[in-house]
Amino acid sequence: MPMDNTLKRKLSLYTGEFMAALLIIQPLLDVLSFFMQQGGNTILTTVIRSVLLVAVSLYGFFISDKKKDYIILYAVLAGFWLVHMANSFRTGYADPIADAGEYLKLIQFPLWTFSFITFFRKRDGLNLKMAGVLTINFAIILLIIALSFAVGVPVYTYDYPEREIFIGLRGWFDVPNSQSAILCMLVPAVLLWAARLENIFVFLAASILGIGILFFTGTRMTFYGAIVIAVTMAILLLINRKPWWFAAILLALLALIIVFRGWSPMAEREAVTGGTVGIYEEKTAEIMGSGGFSAEYFNKEEIPPETLEKIKRVYTEIYGNKGVYDDMLLGDLIERFGVERVMEAYDYTVSPNILANDGRLKRLTYCNLIWEEQDILTKLFGFEYDEVRHGDISYNPENDFPAILFHCGYVGTALYLAFILYFVIKGIIAFIRNIKGFFTLEVGTSVIMFAMALCAAQFSGHVLRKPNAIVYFSLAAAMLYTFITGNPMRDSVKTKINTGKYKKEGRVRIKRV
Repeated sequence: MPMDNTLKRKLSLYTGEFMAALLIIQPLLDVLSFFMQQGGNTILTTVIRSVLLVAVSLYGFFISDKKKDYIILYAVLAGFWLVHMANSFRTGYADPIADAGEYLKLIQFPLWTFSFITFFRKRDGLNLKMAGVLTINFAIILLIIALSFAVGVPVYTYDYPEREIFIGLRGWFDVPNSQSAILCMLVPAVLLWAARLENIFVFLAASILGIGILFFTGTRMTFYGAIVIAVTMAILLLINRKPWWFAAILLALLALIIVFRGWSPMAEREAVTGGTVGIYEEKTAEIMGSGGFSAEYFNKEEIPPETLEKIKRVYTEIYGNKGVYDDMLLGDLIERFGVERVMEAYDYTVSPNILANDGRLKRLTYCNLIWEEQDILTKLFGFEYDEVRHGDISYNPENDFPAILFHCGYVGTALYLAFILYFVIKGIIAFIRNIKGFFTLEVGTSVIMFAMALCAAQFSGHVLRKPNAIVYFSLAAAMLYTFITGNPMRDSVKTKINTGKYKKEGRVRIKRV
């Protein structure tokens, strides 16, 4: 036992270096994954990330003083999986391996978070240093984007080669949604790091680069994330009595974002997708007539039979085939579920904005129709991943929380939300007990990062199921938890009070002189 304690103390000494290395290699792993994906094989990066997850989990468990918490977590995760797997065998397991892989993606959040909290507990002040580490990550991402242009192999957030349209800065990163979420979590940490230095030129550069990359990435998540980050960080800086021009810089950038919204990459992408609407409107008018049809005024019982027949023709003749740019529309859904169920799922609308342009809704509709077919046990514990496949196409939802519901059922979703709500409730309690301490730069930044991740998971997706984005979300959760439950929160308050005291004493001495 003494030998084990000695080894634990020695290993605990390296948590800072271990975390720094673990975080800094994340963008590099993303680049490797991108090129492996281009080659059609991501086995290497999958193995690397899996080994890292296992190593971090074991490391955290070994040095933890609260091993019972880890054992309870592992028992819950394993127990749920056994029940889910047993039910899947009952209904006819098509691909257990793919289903297990999807489940491993989902459980990374609690695994990473537990270990990060342990590391912060073992190394005083480590959570305060994360802003600097994340700034290094941000710098690496910017360098990778610049390098992609420098070598003539740029990658854009949205590209339409058949129309020679390329929108948004992305670099060699595979999934735009995940990268958007990562940037929305990194930028607040970069601004925190720059604010601590209290150098106007450093803060100006950090603000322009941070808000700028969010603007030019081109997704709605990064555009509106830039607005939220600029406003909330400016408020935090003013509350913490940082130089007023820091907040002024962010508010000036906010004004520029709003003024130039119409020329933003996000607006350009919206214009591109809206350009196809006219084509489908003409096709629809040929069938429906010049008056068209709006589902807002009808349900199935109210639709005249001749109109219902026209709607059916719109679904089968227009959207049952490939689109004007050879993209799959609703053909797979009609083939799998039949045109009547698909029409009902879409409330009998013939709007091109919904039927042709909303791929996110199409995925959700596919999964909802699968969900309707399940029995009560499957709805409790979720259906397997193979259910969302149609041929070579996966209709796995982009949004994370609906995906958790479909794959883990009501029970799994309740467990997952309970874990997330634990941090939310802890934050609310900390706010009630210590309002001043809650609005320190460190706590406030952690709240912003945590909130950005949750918003991205729900409205953008590919956060809770992507190993790159989930690392940053887990880090934000662990930082928030340790700031509001440990000494760093109280120390921040004391530091502010003592600083004010010293300034006051200094003024008194000067007056005496």
